[in-house]
Amino acid sequence: YAGRREDTFVAAAMLSRGAELDSFARARFLQAIEEAVSSGALTVVDSQLDDAEISPWVAVPAGSWQAGLTASRVLLTPVALEHLGPVTDARGPNFRPHWAAGSGPGRWRIWPLPWPAVLASASRWSHLLAFALVVAIATLALFIAVKIFETQPAVPPPPQPQPTNQPSPAPTPTPETPSSEGPPVPPIV
Repeated sequence: YAGRREDTFVAAAMLSRGAELDSFARARFLQAIEEAVSSGALTVVDSQLDDAEISPWVAVPAGSWQAGLTASRVLLTPVALEHLGPVTDARGPNFRPHWAAGSGPGRWRIWPLPWPAVLASASRWSHLLAFALVVAIATLALFIAVKIFETQPAVPPPPQPQPTNQPSPAPTPTPETPSSEGPPVPPIV
């Protein structure tokens, strides 16, 4: 990516989606940046290198599109090991890192997040009005809850047994009548 940052033309180099997940590719990218800066070949305008949740990136000054492309290649060539020549005669398929299929930019985010233009005109009065509205709603909810439980009918206490001084009547005996067939049948109570 090439663009401008505060009247300075910059080129940004960022790992791809597949390379950002490979710890060795990240380490080679960081090492390439460190070597280029320590040798004086590149200066860093801005960077995000230590956040594990997004892809590392670096912005370097570039006078033209071609200079930006060259600076980015200097930083990204070691990641894919393209700077190493073949050790022996090539026999078989070409070497590709396991993450080469994960093309496209890595995870990124705009930080700090842009402030919404709709909320830019929020004043103290609008915040105070919102707070007053929340307090009014909470008060109304409390009032409704009190009224609901206030109109509940009172539960009457269980009746207390009344003490009586009258003696209980004695049970009356039932006359037994002999039956001519089978055992006697008890009375149904």
